[in-house]
Amino acid sequence: MPWGFYLGGSAHPYPGWQGTATLHGSAGDYVLTIWMYPTGRSRLSGNPTFTGNARLCTPRGEGFALKLYAAILEHAGRDTNGKPMRIDLHARQPFWSINGTTDRPRLTLQGKWENPDLVMDDGGTLSVEFLPDGRLYEGPGRNRPHARETIRVVFHELPWTTMTWAGGGCR
Repeated sequence: MPWGFYLGGSAHPYPGWQGTATLHGSAGDYVLTIWMYPTGRSRLSGNPTFTGNARLCTPRGEGFALKLYAAILEHAGRDTNGKPMRIDLHARQPFWSINGTTDRPRLTLQGKWENPDLVMDDGGTLSVEFLPDGRLYEGPGRNRPHARETIRVVFHELPWTTMTWAGGGCR
């Protein structure tokens, strides 16, 4: 998995990548920080896959810990520049299947590597999961709002020395 050491176009001491993006939504700015590492190749496509974690901070100061699953959608050698990528994020509460808690918010990002950045958009998923005032929609799925806007998401790499974000607050 040589591509794991060169995500974003530069060599890393560990395979993986971490970055942060500010999502400018109608409710204000959301900050999304991700950390991902390679898990191998997809059994179906043979393309690189990743897992990891993320933290989403809302304009209201609320924070959501998210699980990350991702894939580069083409064969990748050492250089991933220009390669398309998809990232799926969701919150998974402890004992979610027993106590009935939701796994929301759920976000899907698609885009490509434009070294050193990962340039994506949310396909409207942020505006489906969050109300216009920035609160998480917690009603039934059949009443979930329709997408109101598609937001550009540009992740900038964080240095490996700044791995303190995972448990941090939002304000």
